[in-house]
Amino acid sequence: MFTDYKFWYIRRDDDGFITEAAVRFYEGHYVSGEYVRTKRLPVAELTHLAKKVKDKLGIQFLNETNQNEVVVYTQEDFGQIKTDDELRTFLNKEISKDKIRTVIPEQQWQP
Repeated sequence: MFTDYKFWYIRRDDDGFITEAAVRFYEGHYVSGEYVRTKRLPVAELTHLAKKVKDKLGIQFLNETNQNEVVVYTQEDFGQIKTDDELRTFLNKEISKDKIRTVIPEQQWQP
């Protein structure tokens, strides 16, 4: 299954380091070479988060006004990074832990 993500927000400190990022995850497929989102993934379907959720290890969630959960990553998760590309690389590695999901090529960044 193809997976993509969308940033709800990215928070930076005064030095430009990313301190927090809230992310929505989606599932989709390709139709005639174009990616089409088919559904928003609830946290329960994100197996790369399953152990952290079960053990209550540093993973945070926020509810949007429509009560959908958004995953919040902090520097405890991704370390000291400044660029969106570094954040995408982190998220791609996280998603790759899930054996049934593949990040869409449009979101794969190679340094």
